[in-house]
Amino acid sequence: MKRLLTSILMLLSVMVMQAQQVVHTVQRGETLESIAEKYHVTKETITQNNPNAADAFYVGMKLYIPVSGNTQVVGTNGQINNGSTSKFESENTPVATAQEFVNKNDSETDESKFEGTAEGGDFTFMLDPDNKIYGLRVNMCVHQIYDYLYLSMHFGVHNQFVKHGTYNGYFGVGITPRYATGPILLGVHLYPYVNLYSIYKTDGTYNKDGTPKGEDKTKVGYGAILDMMAGFKVYTSKKGTSYYITGSYHVDAFEFKTKGAFKAGFWGVGISTVF
Repeated sequence: MKRLLTSILMLLSVMVMQAQQVVHTVQRGETLESIAEKYHVTKETITQNNPNAADAFYVGMKLYIPVSGNTQVVGTNGQINNGSTSKFESENTPVATAQEFVNKNDSETDESKFEGTAEGGDFTFMLDPDNKIYGLRVNMCVHQIYDYLYLSMHFGVHNQFVKHGTYNGYFGVGITPRYATGPILLGVHLYPYVNLYSIYKTDGTYNKDGTPKGEDKTKVGYGAILDMMAGFKVYTSKKGTSYYITGSYHVDAFEFKTKGAFKAGFWGVGISTVF
């Protein structure tokens, strides 16, 4: 009888100490280390319970984390939540478990999952119908500077489909505020650039058909570009990347000359991504 009571007590102790499993949805900016710190477990504990997390860790991923009944869970607002107490300790507040707290916290975050910071890239087809110029531009956010302001890199190539064709390839580095709110993406790109372009240089004489004689000359130039972009979300992948159809208008101030630059701008349509 004594042995049976001892076994029951030991079993009860194990049940009390047994870890409670909670589900955590990975949010943008989180790492395995930060999640482990939040639940007071080790990174290895998380990967042992979620083998896929060691190879593929992405926004929206569900992690199963063992936490004890009295584990303190630190919320995003800095409040400490115990598995046996409510989020805000009060005599009139119902008792909430760690599972309920995490589920509530995750659902609140999911509602604003794509609010604010919008790291990603833009792929835009450019067209200036008046001057018969078309091209492709690629803009990529490479480093967050402040809030939703990013250091960005820009690549582009244009061609002019007239009788004497010209080309323009450029590279620039600048700043990019990009902001996502609900299904809408807003962005501005401002960057100086250096470029390699061709120009048809005449020699003052004319052909028999009246066209000026000359040849294409290749030159190195510089300038600055400002473009304004707006987009609408059309798809979100399982890994949390959202895709937007965007429209934009690009102003190119060659050699930093702004006179007439806005009027001679480029229209653009393309696809933008948000990580």
